[in-house]
Amino acid sequence: MVAEDTIRFLRKIPPFQFLDDSILQRVSRNARKTVYPKDTIILQQDGQPSEYLRVIRKGGVKVYRTTETGEEIVIDFRGEGDTFGFLSLIGKDKAKANIIATEDTVCYLLDKETVKSLIETSSIFTEYFLKSHLAKYIDKSFGGKENKSLLFGSADSILFKTRVDDIGLKDIITVEEFRTIKESAKIMSQNKISSLIIINGEQQPSGIVTDRDLREKVVAAGRDVSEPIRNIMTSPLIRVDTSDFCFEAVMKMIKNNIHHIVVMEKGFLKGILTNHDIMVLQGTSPLSVVRDIEAQNTIEGLIPESGNINKIIALLLKEGAKASNITGIITEINDRLLKKILAISENKFGPPPVPYCWIVFGSEGRKEQTYRTDQ
Repeated sequence: MVAEDTIRFLRKIPPFQFLDDSILQRVSRNARKTVYPKDTIILQQDGQPSEYLRVIRKGGVKVYRTTETGEEIVIDFRGEGDTFGFLSLIGKDKAKANIIATEDTVCYLLDKETVKSLIETSSIFTEYFLKSHLAKYIDKSFGGKENKSLLFGSADSILFKTRVDDIGLKDIITVEEFRTIKESAKIMSQNKISSLIIINGEQQPSGIVTDRDLREKVVAAGRDVSEPIRNIMTSPLIRVDTSDFCFEAVMKMIKNNIHHIVVMEKGFLKGILTNHDIMVLQGTSPLSVVRDIEAQNTIEGLIPESGNINKIIALLLKEGAKASNITGIITEINDRLLKKILAISENKFGPPPVPYCWIVFGSEGRKEQTYRTDQ
């Protein structure tokens, strides 16, 4: 009876509503129901990682961080049908925020093995959390005043040594101030970009519009899409020069709570820098993993490097990367790993007796590789 009640509830909420009945039944059997009285601290900032993915059956929670000065920064409020604890559970990291019950709250608890199984077998489940669940946290927490790790981590000295021009800046796509919101949104969609630079009559950048502006200033506000794009742009633009160090760009991004910053060179628009570009410079990044793979000369040496691929996923999740970007990056790293295995094998056993090619199908062939291969 309890399992049936759980199934009925999960069938109504994403991403569980997209699962096959057999999988949903297994998930429901493994789910444990728990009640948290009002004001219960369920997860504590910098405390132990979450042991469960929690699905709110009834009630609600507040997600917030506390700064060193005791200031409370609210990240989100979640209610019936929402989930929490995924990032901490998968990343095996300390809880990044406090989560407290705002009323008597009932949750279904899914343990790590259940969640891991869903990630490995259900692309819909994985994509939902990559795209939706984590975006709420990243959008509101990136620029937090307490976030000093971006500047002072052991690998972060590179921020003080790398100039903005040394990074592969993203190409700029611009639109005139008089263009409509609808026209501008269409340009963003066609070019698959998350930001658009607005230029004035003198062809100088006067503002920026991001996908978040479209969500919050247009969709949520019910604004007329025939209005000129200048009505929703963020202005004045925050800028850095190509000669500036990345540290200076990061400081401006944190200070102004932005994810994109315009790069100028001798007074002209050169490119755009994002928080994701900064992430790639630091610590365990896709580039550093690829370099480590290429440096290996034995199969045994590749074994620990292959384990670092999942760490990349956790890092990209924390940076709010899109699901399509994550799967693309993981696929490219897996391709490099396979090529290295083939090169080591040929070096050990000699040239192949006949010409050959290595063909990969399935998720890797589609560039949609995630935690585990489905081949």
